[in-house]
Amino acid sequence: MKRNILLLSALFCTALIIMYILVKGAEPDRIFTGFNRDYSHYTLQPIDTVQFPGRVSVMRVLPQEIYGYVYSKNTVYHYSPLTGKIDTFFEAPDMITRIEVDTATHIFYMADKTGKKMYRYQPSRKMLDSAGAEGQTLLISDYDDKKQQAVLKLSGSGKELHRFPHFEDGGLSADGFFARKGGYHFYIPFYNSNILRYDETSGQITTLTTIDKTPATNIAVPTGKIYMLSSKAIIANSTAAVDEKNLYVLSYVLSADAVADGYRGPAVDVYDNMSGAYKGSFRLPGFRNRPVLQLGKWNDTLVAAYDYSILLFKLNEL
Repeated sequence: MKRNILLLSALFCTALIIMYILVKGAEPDRIFTGFNRDYSHYTLQPIDTVQFPGRVSVMRVLPQEIYGYVYSKNTVYHYSPLTGKIDTFFEAPDMITRIEVDTATHIFYMADKTGKKMYRYQPSRKMLDSAGAEGQTLLISDYDDKKQQAVLKLSGSGKELHRFPHFEDGGLSADGFFARKGGYHFYIPFYNSNILRYDETSGQITTLTTIDKTPATNIAVPTGKIYMLSSKAIIANSTAAVDEKNLYVLSYVLSADAVADGYRGPAVDVYDNMSGAYKGSFRLPGFRNRPVLQLGKWNDTLVAAYDYSILLFKLNEL
């Protein structure tokens, strides 16, 4: 069974979280860990709140610039904290599931609904082409139909970096999302704790294990000619941000301290980019009972997309 029938994993995950939160009395199943999170190293201070024209399902944050893709309008919008203005940045020819930026050239690379086709957009010339991510080092996920196994590759060269555990699930168990900063690239799974990190300098890929240590398992069942998520498909990680030092993962895993406090919301867990060591956690404040769908960061500013509302915080490391 081909994986291309199982598209839009990130958008599906977003929709699933929204459904659980907005339906009165409903709550998703949760993974539990006996680990106690450490909240003593980080504090948040609200800075600003911005309303986008619709739900922000994909976001990319640069210094003093926020780009958010609104699926209902098939448009990427740009917000500048310096001017306080939102404007239309890019009207997409197809659904967008990922945005990457070459900070040296300010050229944008946007993945279509399959995650394989990349559009290249040059804002200075308002020029769009489908030349892909030529010359860029990006991680991409793919599916080996012959061996029925999900794989992680480098864009352009197609060099294989990693094969995920084989399950009879069309690759669903390996579904996840990407984050990168400088020469570090991360692939973060939705359903388990094994984050993959690719280092451009060494050319090596290593595994960073999150605090819950949730193993990869088959989370799908065959239904006719396709696979469907089973009751084992419990979301662990939903989005992440990365800066020069740390990876910030929004986790829905319930830790022992959260159970003791009666806290049911997610937490942001912080890991060192190089060693993978856990450095602490913090909780994002609630906002209009809306879920946090995307995270971004520059300098000491953390950006969180709560559905169509973008909240900016000062993140202090103590």
